[in-house]
Amino acid sequence: MNNWNQSMRNDDRNDDKPPYSRIFVVCNKQLRVEDLRPAFEVYGHIEDIHMPRDRSTGESKGIAYVKYSKTSSAAAAIKEMHLKTIQNSSKPIRVMVATHKNDNHNTNEDKYKRLFIKVHKEATESEIRHHFAAFGQVESIHLQRDKVTDESRGFAYVNYMSFLDAAKAFEECDRKYKAIFATPKEELKRSRNSIENFSESFHSSNSSIIKDYNEHYNQPRGDMHKRDSMTSLIKAKSQNYDTICVTCSPQVQQKYIDKLFNIIPGMTSCKYTSDSFNGFCKAIITYENEKSATYAVERLNNFEFPSGEILSVKPDDNPLSKAANNLTNIVNSFKNAIDYTNPDLVQLADAIAQASTLIKAATSSGPALRDVKPEAQQENFCSVSLPPPQPLANSNSRVAQRCFLVFKPHPPPVHMLKDAFCRFGDLIDVSTFPNKTFGFAKYASVRAAQEAIRTLHGATLCEIRLKVLEADERPSKDDKVNVDNESSVDHNTDRKRIKLDDGDSTMSQ
Repeated sequence: MNNWNQSMRNDDRNDDKPPYSRIFVVCNKQLRVEDLRPAFEVYGHIEDIHMPRDRSTGESKGIAYVKYSKTSSAAAAIKEMHLKTIQNSSKPIRVMVATHKNDNHNTNEDKYKRLFIKVHKEATESEIRHHFAAFGQVESIHLQRDKVTDESRGFAYVNYMSFLDAAKAFEECDRKYKAIFATPKEELKRSRNSIENFSESFHSSNSSIIKDYNEHYNQPRGDMHKRDSMTSLIKAKSQNYDTICVTCSPQVQQKYIDKLFNIIPGMTSCKYTSDSFNGFCKAIITYENEKSATYAVERLNNFEFPSGEILSVKPDDNPLSKAANNLTNIVNSFKNAIDYTNPDLVQLADAIAQASTLIKAATSSGPALRDVKPEAQQENFCSVSLPPPQPLANSNSRVAQRCFLVFKPHPPPVHMLKDAFCRFGDLIDVSTFPNKTFGFAKYASVRAAQEAIRTLHGATLCEIRLKVLEADERPSKDDKVNVDNESSVDHNTDRKRIKLDDGDSTMSQ
């Protein structure tokens, strides 16, 4: 199981901007940074050279990472230096694009030669070829069309013969194309299929969790069916709750949530809801005892499904939820009394009294719920101190600056975003998109936008991490029309473009 916070830190550290601008060099162990720098800096500005060393001996491992400021510099270095020798070394070096752990060890070099571009609906392949041929030899152009109407879908793929040609086009083509390096087809297919194979791979991929369950219940694997009667043997220290709140982004079907949390003994109910607009699902899960609920939070918070969906698991400490569960038990008990015996009016009066007490207890901590947003009652509304709320600017105000917002794992409610971003003044509006993990905040003054960026970038809002960046340009009408299920954000570029993909949306950070 991956640690969510650690994964986010790794992603931030490993994000090369611009994309594919860091190369991996396999070389002689006797070579030093001083030997590599003059050989590689002729291809462009070098931001950093790192040569890992053995922790025990301090000797070079015979590898190096060279980070360039431009993708084309890295591509030129690979083209010219691969299998060449340096400093009279008899062993030729090997030079390739440095990959990350989250690249799934994909060795298909075509992903460095294929660009994904946005085009207007009337664009033709000859028009696209004419523009992109200026940067290198174009192998093919694939203009995406609707299978039914044969109309252009507003984007295309441009395949080059070499990584260097693609890199030049990526950097120098007209910005209206919003060029990015395309996600390989096999990665898109793997993302689509992995969740479907979840049932088959579930027990094997989570064997460590199942093993821990066995240890907590002091029973061999073959006696798993007896675990419901042995919940008292759980070693986890119980807390004062038996109900948990589960959030998953992107959303998965209820059967996968049921299967995962039913591993822990004593699950009595799973109330599942999905928010298709924001692209996540939630479940309220109740266990027979507090220890099982505690263990579910400890072991399954930040759990990652095989296809990348992330779970957030925390105690359900909403007093109204507890009141609702208790009221349900009261009503069911009284209903049974009516069905099978003459109802006891004393019991009815007692049920009404208990219901009244529960409602008062649930609302005694503050104003009526209709006057206070539920999220605003939480202590962890925002991880940083915010100034008092300020009124919104007129909706017809001129937009002085836009902020580009990235959410992980999913967007908070829009009213919560407005609550946070309005505190710097001059906020015109905040918008998010269905099934996407990004949005925009529009300000009527640059001062307010910059203050929002300085304060909220890297903060958490309702336990959702924010990235708040300066948007480089105002989106056109076509941008807004085409922000659909085929769009995603590419964090490998510093231009913060909208990435349109064919049928899948992913977000890398």
